[in-house]
Amino acid sequence: MSRKIFLLGLCTGIFSSAACIVYNRVYFFAFEANFSKLVNTASLAGINLAVGMIAALGYWTLKKWFRHKTDIIFNFCFTIISFAAIIVPISISLPLDMQNPELFPGLTIPMLFFPAISWFTLKPLFIRETRIVSGE
Repeated sequence: MSRKIFLLGLCTGIFSSAACIVYNRVYFFAFEANFSKLVNTASLAGINLAVGMIAALGYWTLKKWFRHKTDIIFNFCFTIISFAAIIVPISISLPLDMQNPELFPGLTIPMLFFPAISWFTLKPLFIRETRIVSGE
């Protein structure tokens, strides 16, 4: 795997982990809904780092297969997978002793998009596409 793509995946995981942890704290103070048994700092960091590295591996693979169409295909796939993942927090069964279970999707669904947003934000800093402009 290319060094730049690896670092992009790692930084994406770190950046989205930080965003998720901040969002988790803000959500807790706004609604006083404590889901720390399911969503804690370690689980957020682990999941986001894993998603960042899987995204890097996927991008690297698509770059080998599709060369010039990589960004279009990758961005489309990453966005579709993020939207499809919404089904997980909606369908999860919370323990009966959990207070305010109806607030759980409001906490977790926005977090599903943080890795994709992080990737789209950080990619221009790591991978610069060179385009040749002709006709001038």
